[in-house]
Amino acid sequence: MTGVVDVVATDGLSLIGTVGFFVPAAVLIGLVAGAVVRDRRLSAREEAAEAAQEGMRREQLPGPAD
Repeated sequence: MTGVVDVVATDGLSLIGTVGFFVPAAVLIGLVAGAVVRDRRLSAREEAAEAAQEGMRREQLPGPAD
């Protein structure tokens, strides 16, 4: 079998440039996604605490012992 073989030649500088762009972008996306998840968890925790306080006030139950 004889055929034409195409070889793509790249130099090290193009590889460094590609990695230098995509790795920091991926890290930035990961940090933003982590911050969003953390913020949503904190918001949900605060809303649950407020709902518990409102429920205790409405039912006139004593608060939790601190």
